[in-house]
Amino acid sequence: MLSPPRLGVWLYPGVSAPELVEAVRVAESCGLDEVWIADEGVAREPLTILAAAAVQTSAITLAVGITSPLLRHPGALAATAATLDELSQGRALLGLGVGGTESLLPFGIKSERPIAEMSAAIRICKGVVNREAVTGYEPPHHAMPARAVPIWVGARGPQLIKLAARQADGVFISGCSPAEVNAIVSGIGTHVDRLRTTPFGLALYHSASDVIQADSVSSWDRAAADLAELAHGHQVTSLGINLVDLSRADTPSGPALVERAAETLTAAASLISTHGPR
Repeated sequence: MLSPPRLGVWLYPGVSAPELVEAVRVAESCGLDEVWIADEGVAREPLTILAAAAVQTSAITLAVGITSPLLRHPGALAATAATLDELSQGRALLGLGVGGTESLLPFGIKSERPIAEMSAAIRICKGVVNREAVTGYEPPHHAMPARAVPIWVGARGPQLIKLAARQADGVFISGCSPAEVNAIVSGIGTHVDRLRTTPFGLALYHSASDVIQADSVSSWDRAAADLAELAHGHQVTSLGINLVDLSRADTPSGPALVERAAETLTAAASLISTHGPR
């Protein structure tokens, strides 16, 4: 029997740093298992927020989702994630991705060879957190001790999915329509079965808002049912809600949105448990 999925929220860093830290604290108090904070370049810096939240929480997984190695050297990212893991006593997760226009465009950065760039970034990040020599990195005497920091990839395309299955610990899928999710997830199992002998995680996050309208966004009154339907039949290890309203100029309270998401996720988990696997 499959274990029930972990439940979490994804936070857009569009509100103040203290409010984001409080949102993480509320997420834990609501019983959620994980929180992801996006890296949007010059918005609030997610790893700083997670470090502040680490000392106010004790159990929730603290994930950056996602950050781009095109913005910061992957070795520096890995050292920061390892420091967060030490500070939080083993609760850090590093989510890597190519990066979107909000993070890269202000700097005029373009990804020229995304698969090669991501492969090198994962390799170096693993070398740093494991404190071992890899191509492009030789641990110096002052390197941190090894930390068991999971490295996940934010991906949609088949080549990045395949890369994640080969090199990373899981894949984070977010901001997609139901049709896109089904197309992406249907191909993951083949890559995982062929390329792995160790467990591989699948985080499936869906957006909810009563204001933002798109195929990839559910209204709040439909979010629980839509999440359950998206997860139905897939070996999802984490299920979550993207709090995209935090990107609005008139955004509601971050902690209040987290509380609403927790109620919705509990309802979705109940629907999944009731219907069971396909």
